[in-house]
Amino acid sequence: MELKVYHIQYDNVIKGYYLTIGATYRYAVKNFIPLINKLEFQRNPLRKSFYERLENDILNGCIMPNITLAIKSNEQLKDETCLDEAYIENNLDKTFVLDGIQRLSTMKRIADNPNFPQDRFIYCNILVCNSMDRLLYRMITLNNGQKPMTARHQIEILASNIFNFDDLPILAVTEKEGAYKRKTPDMMRKEVLIKGYLAYISNSVNIDNQKIIESKMDELIAEKILESNVPEKNGEFKDVICFVNKQLLNDYLRDWFQIPNNFIGFCAAMNQTFFHIQYITSQVLVEKMTIFEEAFSALDISKIKLGITRRKLVQDYFEHYKILSSYNVNQLVDHISQEI
Repeated sequence: MELKVYHIQYDNVIKGYYLTIGATYRYAVKNFIPLINKLEFQRNPLRKSFYERLENDILNGCIMPNITLAIKSNEQLKDETCLDEAYIENNLDKTFVLDGIQRLSTMKRIADNPNFPQDRFIYCNILVCNSMDRLLYRMITLNNGQKPMTARHQIEILASNIFNFDDLPILAVTEKEGAYKRKTPDMMRKEVLIKGYLAYISNSVNIDNQKIIESKMDELIAEKILESNVPEKNGEFKDVICFVNKQLLNDYLRDWFQIPNNFIGFCAAMNQTFFHIQYITSQVLVEKMTIFEEAFSALDISKIKLGITRRKLVQDYFEHYKILSSYNVNQLVDHISQEI
């Protein structure tokens, strides 16, 4: 048998299943290595010299260290009875690598060597989960602190792979594409969407602070994600995007959400409050944002850092929407002046 499921447990945190499986090297070369190319922001394999020892060890009969794969299921599975070898094979198109890209790349380089042990087994863990946010949470707990892939790079990879931006209701374009495509009301830069996701998943707008060195910034983001109680959230980022997409039909709200700092601040707040915000109508939202903008305009921009201040105040407004939405302009001015 080329593929075998050994053990299945339910993970109460990510609310999905954890499979321990084995597959022949032959099967892994054919079915697991192609998964590497599914990742849009895939980092380049490390220099060959980093993994030459592992190459030689594999050819000499070592057991390849475990890798971790993930299957993004379309629904919450009721039980584990369907999680057999056939399920894995039928869902390879929904599978990607959470941990082990370099090991698979190493295997790929020696697959044609006559001494390559085709019948040896590689052992894998497979997470089967219907939540992109909880898969990200697990990936951070797997890889945080490891080098050379940063936490932020991991997030970009997972976001780009899981979201499949073509499936989002908002048209995601790169900066280069945006210069050539006809602008439509539902267009947003992919870079901004990913920053919005970072803000959402970490419950923070401090995701790209240039004053902090990159390695420490990545460490802070990962720590915030782990502290943001991702597994207990009721919603998903895609739900937030669907809500924003509906608001883009309104001219005022389209212009408001397409300001990146507004979108990022809003997404950061939705980590905690989307359950309540999702029921706001566009008409009401226009009224509240008109008041917010009038209050914001009362700030002396020569005395504040405009971008980060806007992010923080938008996040604060929506995190305390139940209270702040009842304020008039002067009351809101008084509030926000004390928040900056």
